[in-house]
Amino acid sequence: MSGVGRVARVARVVRVDCDVLVIGGGIVGLSTAHALSRLAPGTRVVVLEKETGPARHQTGRNSGVIHSGIYYRPGSLKARFAVRGAAEMVKFCAEHGIAHEVTGKLIVATER
Repeated sequence: MSGVGRVARVARVVRVDCDVLVIGGGIVGLSTAHALSRLAPGTRVVVLEKETGPARHQTGRNSGVIHSGIYYRPGSLKARFAVRGAAEMVKFCAEHGIAHEVTGKLIVATER
């Protein structure tokens, strides 16, 4: 087999002195690091991110919408988390002066 199409990965060893290591600097990783820092002041939390800055991967590609949970089965865990998460996100934005709009949603049936 020739080397055509093969990708070589080079591992780099980095020493990190911390109490908690969070892998990923997207919204989940940064939120987790923030919560840990607030819950246990003095905890040395380090976030590792492979991209050049925070929210450059999946988080940077999200739609920017606070989802309502309307498309999940009513009463399901996913629907309940979406509704609760949306309310918490609006509250968080208001408390921290982050611009946001609660505009509602219009759903139209296209078939019976």
